[in-house]
Amino acid sequence: MERADVERWKSKYLESLENLERLESRWENRLDLVRRGLVRSSLAAEGNDAAVDACLVELRDILRRDDSDADLAKLIPRLERTVLDSEQRREMRARQVAEAFAELCRLLQTLELPRDQRKALKGFAKRAQAAAGQPGELPALLGEFSRLQQQALSQLHPGQPARPGFLQRLLGGRGEAAEEAPAMTPSPVVEDALPAAAAVTATETLATPEPPPLPVAGTPAAPSETTAAQADPAYALPPVPEPGYSAIAPHLEATLLRLLDDLSLPDSHKPQAEHLRQRIQGSLNWYELVPVLDDLSVLVLALNHSGQSEFQLYLRRLNERLAAFQTGLQRVHDQRQDGQTQERAFGDALRGQVNELQSEVQEATDLDSLKLSLDSRLEGLLTSLVEQQSQRETREQEASERLSALTERVAGMEREAQQYRGHLEEQRQKALCDPLTGLPNRAAWSERLELEVARWQRHGGDLLLAVLDVDLFKRINDGYGHLAGDKVLKIIASELQRRLRKTDFIARFGGEEFVMLLGATPVAGGVTLIEQLRAAVAACPFHFKGERVVITLSAGLAAFAPGEDADTVFERADQALYRAKRAGRDRLDVA
Repeated sequence: MERADVERWKSKYLESLENLERLESRWENRLDLVRRGLVRSSLAAEGNDAAVDACLVELRDILRRDDSDADLAKLIPRLERTVLDSEQRREMRARQVAEAFAELCRLLQTLELPRDQRKALKGFAKRAQAAAGQPGELPALLGEFSRLQQQALSQLHPGQPARPGFLQRLLGGRGEAAEEAPAMTPSPVVEDALPAAAAVTATETLATPEPPPLPVAGTPAAPSETTAAQADPAYALPPVPEPGYSAIAPHLEATLLRLLDDLSLPDSHKPQAEHLRQRIQGSLNWYELVPVLDDLSVLVLALNHSGQSEFQLYLRRLNERLAAFQTGLQRVHDQRQDGQTQERAFGDALRGQVNELQSEVQEATDLDSLKLSLDSRLEGLLTSLVEQQSQRETREQEASERLSALTERVAGMEREAQQYRGHLEEQRQKALCDPLTGLPNRAAWSERLELEVARWQRHGGDLLLAVLDVDLFKRINDGYGHLAGDKVLKIIASELQRRLRKTDFIARFGGEEFVMLLGATPVAGGVTLIEQLRAAVAACPFHFKGERVVITLSAGLAAFAPGEDADTVFERADQALYRAKRAGRDRLDVA
């Protein structure tokens, strides 16, 4: 091959190599842009579904790595399935909202309404059905339904001023109060949750009649019960309903201000706290109470974050002290090594002098010169010994002082750690206790349930789970006030807890619902125990203005079976509770 051909092929090769490098650089830039676009798109898409958010977080972690091909190939199919499931759940929620609107319209049409209003309700039902796949239209539908609902209800009481319905109050449709209420832009999640919750609540408002009062003993046998009830003021319900907002506003304002004063907030949140204080001291009303409580919760969370920062600062200080402690130990070790080196050097010097003395003794010719030589050598040896002893004592003194300082530092660290352990345990116990009833709360229930299930799986035997619910508790709150409802819950919790064995566990699951774990108890024994608890609650001498009020419990009981997890058993017990409710309440149903 001629030299010209070689040069031509070499030139083509270099040109192709440069083109390839430019192409690779261009694709690297495109890949980087795609990665950045995917990361930002995933951040913008968060907040709609927890499962999708988890996949997006994993996607961002993979995109930030170089060797992401294998992990990305595994993640993409799972992300596709998760997105499809999320879309199906979203469509199901939209259909449920449309069905709720249709049911509300049907209920309103059962009233005696003018023809034009019936026609408007039918048209609204059709539009709601058509908007089932468009969640963005739901807030406008809520406002329209609120207006239709108010018009329909105003026909029932034409002589009375129209009262705003639940949906209108929820959306702020009350003249001046609506103008004063701060405007809020709901997130996509809130847009999905708000219509369904409002529709369900409105359905209950229309479909549920006014509850009758709780049973009050009025039979001939009642006087003795009434006398017994009057004799025990601990079981007396408040004599008057709860006051209106205007009556409790000063107390509520003072309570919120006192809570603000008790919060030790960081400097970054003090201006926000001062602004909140001015809002509380102004004309606080029902519409402003909820956003005020929301802002107060933000400050409480900030205080919690401050506590975490304080704990992190303690850990940093502890790390610094441990580093200083390790440095001190290293110094003591180095000093000891230096002392050993000096001891060896002194020993070598001492042996050298002894060898020289021995040589001089052997070479001495007269007694006087030997005496002078011995005196000189011995004087040098004594001086070396004194210096060595002094250096050793100095080193030992310094080492002792360092060790004493390290010991004191370790003792101080141990005291601080003990204080933090006690504080953390105190906070943990508070976090696991229900403040109203004093019973363990739902978090404590989850912890104990996991422990008991693990013990049952390891050792076998009998383990029962029971769910108890106060019958018609809403009527207690509606008829006697929420203060009476709180008192009833506290007394019932006390009655249940003091009748259980030490090995049994009871917790407040939420609202008026309690849950129990009964270990090493057969089903027959559990039935007997729960019937005794129900009888004890029914016998509680609750009374209102001297008249006895009967309060009962319904319960569902389920036993753990091999192969079942805790959620399955709880579901069976919960379904048994609902069967007891449907069967007339005040009874126990066994799953």
